[in-house]
Amino acid sequence: MPYSELGQRGDRVQAVVARDVAEFVKFGYEETIPTRVADKTKQFKDILPDMYWEGQKTLKTNAKDECKSTLVGLLGELAFKAKLALGSGSKEYATFRFSGVDRKTDNELVAYSKHVCQTANFFIDKLSTRNVTPELITQTTNATIALDDAIDAQAEAISIREQKSVERLAMGNELYDLIVELCEVGKRIWEHKNEAFYNDYVLYASSKSTTQAEENEEVVEETTNEE
Repeated sequence: MPYSELGQRGDRVQAVVARDVAEFVKFGYEETIPTRVADKTKQFKDILPDMYWEGQKTLKTNAKDECKSTLVGLLGELAFKAKLALGSGSKEYATFRFSGVDRKTDNELVAYSKHVCQTANFFIDKLSTRNVTPELITQTTNATIALDDAIDAQAEAISIREQKSVERLAMGNELYDLIVELCEVGKRIWEHKNEAFYNDYVLYASSKSTTQAEENEEVVEETTNEE
């Protein structure tokens, strides 16, 4: 049963159970059972959809990519100026290890950039002849810190998205199970007595649990009216 349908089904079952609460009491339910259904339905519907958390993750990823692009540009400037100042064949230039920047992972790039900044500070006198200034090194250091922070922010966004998805799935299953149980009792109450009331408790959607139904559902298939 899709998330959007589950929320609406919860509202409907709450209404008919409230109407028939006296009958449900005969089956051992508390008179507050309609309130219980209403609360669980509201809690489920109040959870932000996966699309929201996926969007937050995308924003953090984009921000990380921008930080990475900025840092790669600064490292490229340092590399070119260092080659002019030190000579591409010099031992001093070789200590920077200016190669394979584009192939480095995000975390590798952070560690590598720290090495470059420290090495540039060591050779600052020679590099200054090609306008490698303390300000440029500081700018690169700050860009390194920004990327490091952006990597952490992206990882947190991914973790939160997964956590919220699991929470929503668990609450959905709990609500679904309660609805199924109450509908079974409701059909039992009105079977051969009142066809209209009996039909109020018939679940027309798939009888699979929310877990089974939603495991294969892509985030893009959720609709904005399911909140």
